[in-house]
Amino acid sequence: MTAPPSALPFDFTDARGRVSVRPAWTRAEIFATVEALLGEWESTLPADKNARVVIKPNLNNDLVALTGNCADLRVLTALIEALRRRGYTRITVADGSNVGIERRNISSFRRLRIDRLAARSGVHTVDLNRDDGRRIVLHAGAEPLVANTVLDADFLISVPKIKTHAEAGLSCAMKNWVGICVGQDKRHMHQDLGRNIFALSEVVQADLILVDGLVGMEGNGPGDGSPTRVGLLVMADDPFLNDCVVARLVGMPVVRVPYLQHALTAGVVSQALLDRIDREVPQVATIQLAPARSRLAVLSESPKLVWLKKAVRPIVSQPAVAELAYRANITQDVYGLEDDSLRVAARNPSACGSCRKCEDFCPTGLRVEEIGVKLDLPDCVQCLYCWWVCPNEALTLSGEAGAMQRQIDRYKGLIEAL
Repeated sequence: MTAPPSALPFDFTDARGRVSVRPAWTRAEIFATVEALLGEWESTLPADKNARVVIKPNLNNDLVALTGNCADLRVLTALIEALRRRGYTRITVADGSNVGIERRNISSFRRLRIDRLAARSGVHTVDLNRDDGRRIVLHAGAEPLVANTVLDADFLISVPKIKTHAEAGLSCAMKNWVGICVGQDKRHMHQDLGRNIFALSEVVQADLILVDGLVGMEGNGPGDGSPTRVGLLVMADDPFLNDCVVARLVGMPVVRVPYLQHALTAGVVSQALLDRIDREVPQVATIQLAPARSRLAVLSESPKLVWLKKAVRPIVSQPAVAELAYRANITQDVYGLEDDSLRVAARNPSACGSCRKCEDFCPTGLRVEEIGVKLDLPDCVQCLYCWWVCPNEALTLSGEAGAMQRQIDRYKGLIEAL
């Protein structure tokens, strides 16, 4: 289901804050929209151009952004360049990927090409899983270590994705904050995930939110769902209001989002506000909800069985056992330990026809005539977005697929069809 053109752009204002919803899909549209949104929200930005600006994207794991799992490099590039045009020089991109990534010492910054983007853009990166932190007391005995890079920032920008979540229902601005917990301390959050997402969002709040709603993930999210074209960018200054509006935009019932239910019970949001959002906010997509979790999956996340999980970890970490757990719907993620070395090597112009999808998806703005030709920094970050979206087999890759082979098998056709 897609909203009629007259439904967007859209703005919603409440006592809690403001939400701006804009359509976007191609690189040109993304860059123009991010620039326009920051212009509209200029007064929110810090007056001090030397302020420590921390951008916290959703880098949940190593799945390419076009699966709907993590932040799109086009959005991050547009945001960084818009901030730099305004004179901000101390910009850091920081996140801590999920516990499976952290425990296996996998660098999502490298696999997602965040490191190359940062080098091109002249900004710093911090893996929050390796950061120092301070204890924050939440609910149900949770006291996660929260990264100092986030707590000490002068200005925090959250860049979440729109995706379903098997436990939290919806992953957006509030769920994005789980990534500010250091390393395995994310497990503290799962002692009562809904309540703790709500609590952490009360204690630590972003100054600005830019939702990457270009490609969402539906179904068995956040790690094994399917990409779905939503085609939105959303800017907001309050995570509670943002997530209530986003839930409506994609047809996600608030009753299916535990952390929003806790916000409702606590009076942070009201039923009157939710009713108004239902009346006034257009539904622009119908996202397929996450399926019910299997009993074994629920049991595997029980805080009472953490000791058992640690004891059997040498066994379940074996590739064959991990694959069996995935097929039994106990886990969503199967991680390969070998980084890919894939690179775009060449383009066959005769195979392209009139298609220019690669140009629409290139974070660095290469024209179709330059893709497969300009292959090194700063022109190309080797994100492979051009190859992922190419429907004509016009691009040739070199190198070894490594851990990315599983993604290719699962997602290449789905991404081409977006």
